[in-house]
Amino acid sequence: MPDYMETQLSILLEGLVNKEKALTEIANITDNQRTVIESGMSADEVRVFLTEMNKEKQQFIDRVKGCDNLFETMLKEIGTELDARQHMYKPQVAELQKYIRRVMDLDVKIRIQEEGNNNLLTENTPPQSVQQNLKPKPKLLPPDNARVIQAYEHERRFRG
Repeated sequence: MPDYMETQLSILLEGLVNKEKALTEIANITDNQRTVIESGMSADEVRVFLTEMNKEKQQFIDRVKGCDNLFETMLKEIGTELDARQHMYKPQVAELQKYIRRVMDLDVKIRIQEEGNNNLLTENTPPQSVQQNLKPKPKLLPPDNARVIQAYEHERRFRG
């Protein structure tokens, strides 16, 4: 039968697994946002898609924050005891460390994606005076980009 510490470490691990899943979803949404930005749609259409995608992304960000709060609270609770009896829980601590590294890698990946998307938006958004003179240019999308956009259009219609 697992002792109190083993149970707490299992809960911490579960929180990290859930955080990794949420971060993976955020990375996927951020990647899809890049597809939308590069799609050749009008600035207004891009803005609509990005707004909807950001709403979806915020739900996962909230999950990540919840996982972080749980982790911090529990670690404060068991930290001293864990430090004192660290040798007894080496496999569990190693597993936690593995997930912490994975979560950190995902966090860095998302930050890089976000920065790239922001740079693309800045490059693709002409000054307001130029925007007024531009006419939308129809552009054929590669099949994978079109699929992503169609899925979001369908979801947007379904939601609202």
